[in-house]
Amino acid sequence: MIINLKSQTALSGFYIVYEGSTNLEKPGWYGIAHLLEHLVCRSFEHLRDDFERESIDWNAYTSSGEIVFYFTGLDKYLNRRKNQLLDLLLEFEITKEQFEREREIVLQEYTDYFGDQTESHMLNLNRKLFKDYDPIGLRQDLESMKYMDCIKFWELQFSNPSKIINVSPKNVFKSNIDFAERKFDRKLQFGPHNDAILEKRNDFGDKASLIMVSPLAEEDFAYISFINAMLSSGLNSPLYQEIREKKGLAYHVSCSQARNNNQGFTTINTQTSKQNIQKVYDAVRKVLNNPDKYMTRDRFETIKESYMIKLQKDKINRFSNVNYWILPKGWSIKDIIKTVNIKKIRDVYEKHFNFDDFYLSYDAKEFE
Repeated sequence: MIINLKSQTALSGFYIVYEGSTNLEKPGWYGIAHLLEHLVCRSFEHLRDDFERESIDWNAYTSSGEIVFYFTGLDKYLNRRKNQLLDLLLEFEITKEQFEREREIVLQEYTDYFGDQTESHMLNLNRKLFKDYDPIGLRQDLESMKYMDCIKFWELQFSNPSKIINVSPKNVFKSNIDFAERKFDRKLQFGPHNDAILEKRNDFGDKASLIMVSPLAEEDFAYISFINAMLSSGLNSPLYQEIREKKGLAYHVSCSQARNNNQGFTTINTQTSKQNIQKVYDAVRKVLNNPDKYMTRDRFETIKESYMIKLQKDKINRFSNVNYWILPKGWSIKDIIKTVNIKKIRDVYEKHFNFDDFYLSYDAKEFE
């Protein structure tokens, strides 16, 4: 599928999407999708100076649902390179030496992830609750991974993209390539999984990481994201008010939904001093157990108006905002913004935000 979108500026965006990522991995391959993303980026090594000269920003990311390569810049420079970039992606002429070097780079990135308190906590919690090793993978699998494993995975995953998103002020992109249609039926199972392999973290002294995880959701994804924004978007949000502004218990509070295929779960996380864990826990409980006080019509209208304006901004900056065309239908707030109302939000809240159903994990030492 090729999606051509009109840019409202001279800036252009080119996104090549491969649906499927960690849901294609198996024991012994945990982390291979992310490693392949790195290796495929080696296809552009000889263009790095050209990208620098023409101020073309480029990168890639691996999520649990897809792998995306993206390029943004002035259309007059980027447009002439689009077919070249696609051809390079589909060639994949990576040597064994490049594979071995990139594997070491990914292992260093792996170490960085487990050097951050909240990140290491979250990664271990995903392993414990879902037996999911995230795109970063599993150290022992990465260390033992072979060059031919990557060749096989490239043939499985990267031989054909799923879609191309072309954002340009005037140019339509065309291609005769065959696009891959993949269906994934991998399902997460809420744990704990006692056979999951956990990673020892660093010692972070007095700081404690606190994470709360909701049960898995099979529907209402866009509404859940809207609710998360009502709870945590901005310093006047309920969670920020009760945890940071009134009590000074934390600097940052996150409340967001993670996606794995067509399942989702909400995480509420923050860092605080160890002696404040109970206070933070009580503050979150206070918010979630009092929707009449915190999930008000005024708060609803504020978030709805905010998203209406964000969508206007995204339309102007669509060269760098294409998530709506990557996410499955029903996941984006854009899908519901015109019809969503406070009654629907309260109904979804009642279904998915029961405080007693959330799994509580604090201080990553529980994984040592």
